[in-house]
Amino acid sequence: MTQEQKKNYEVGYGKPPKATQFNKGQSGNPKGRPKGARGLKTDLKAELNERVTISENGRSRKLTKQQLMFKQLGTKAASGDLKAISKLAELAISLLGPEDEIPESASRLSHEDEAILQQFIERHGRESRND
Repeated sequence: MTQEQKKNYEVGYGKPPKATQFNKGQSGNPKGRPKGARGLKTDLKAELNERVTISENGRSRKLTKQQLMFKQLGTKAASGDLKAISKLAELAISLLGPEDEIPESASRLSHEDEAILQQFIERHGRESRND
């Protein structure tokens, strides 16, 4: 930098004095995170994706620890463990979303059911008018 440029250089917000600026290639945090250092999230993913061998129905299978956790949670829930049922339901709702849709087959009534329902509505309607 020439003397003329040094005089015209304005020091202020985002413009530190030239003498205190970092040299090219020099880090502002030399003792910062080393290259290749892994974070907590990376370690958790690696741990859950690790494969383990289990014996199921006389056969050995390799599953990830994550698959094994869900398998064990499902087994406990199926056996009636209330904590496992609660946790599995909570996970299902948070990951898959609530089931809003009613299957088409469940929403259709047979003709006999419709006739019974219609009779009930008519009878209930007459009773409420008489009261």
